[in-house]
Amino acid sequence: MRPTLQLLCCLIAIVVASAAPAAAQDTGGTSTQMSVGYEYRRGVTDKLRGFGNIIYEKLYDANRLFGAANQLSSSGGVSYDLSKRIRIEGGLGLYYNYFPDITDTFETRLWQAITLDWPNSLGLVRRYVLSHRFRLEERFKNIDSWDFALRLRYRLKFAIAINRYTVEPGAFYVPLRAEWYFPLGDDVEQFFAKKARYTVGLGYVMNKSWTIELRYARQQLREVDTSYKTTDQYIEFRVKSSFRILDLLKGR
Repeated sequence: MRPTLQLLCCLIAIVVASAAPAAAQDTGGTSTQMSVGYEYRRGVTDKLRGFGNIIYEKLYDANRLFGAANQLSSSGGVSYDLSKRIRIEGGLGLYYNYFPDITDTFETRLWQAITLDWPNSLGLVRRYVLSHRFRLEERFKNIDSWDFALRLRYRLKFAIAINRYTVEPGAFYVPLRAEWYFPLGDDVEQFFAKKARYTVGLGYVMNKSWTIELRYARQQLREVDTSYKTTDQYIEFRVKSSFRILDLLKGR
């Protein structure tokens, strides 16, 4: 078996093995959620970039056309490369949740992050760069009144090219990621504050400006200070671009 295929099988096995205990320990309900989204990133200078996204997510329910719950979110921010391996980011996110039977919610998040690409050395290892992101969120959530909470997130991200040496135009690739969420202080309104999410998928780089991904994720959520748990699954479709929308509209 080729080294690339061996590594791919091992990483998929790790994701599946990590998600399996969550399903086995499920003491609450389960759900299936589907989402579509557009992600944008554009270089401003050699080190400075702007980015943003808009995502629609629905909780699947066979008895409801638009699902039991719907979320529309949009976020954006800037990043700056301190070096080839270290990047800092800051941004703002807006999240609106629509529930047919209960009160809708609105949330605003400010966040700061640092991303480390390691290992990132010469030779064969350069194909398998791990991206480590540490992100701090300040969350303002409104139901009947405003509440504030802090949350720390750690994400491990990785991508494996299938038909190319690297993830480049014309390449199919497997995106793999795992992310853990940790509440800081009191988090009354966010019942499912402590969670872990594992994702695997298939992506294709159409050209230098466009990429598409279809992903499957399993997420374990544990209610704060109780033994109630759920294990949910997500089907995600993403379209990514790196050109300026203004240039496209002007036909440049």
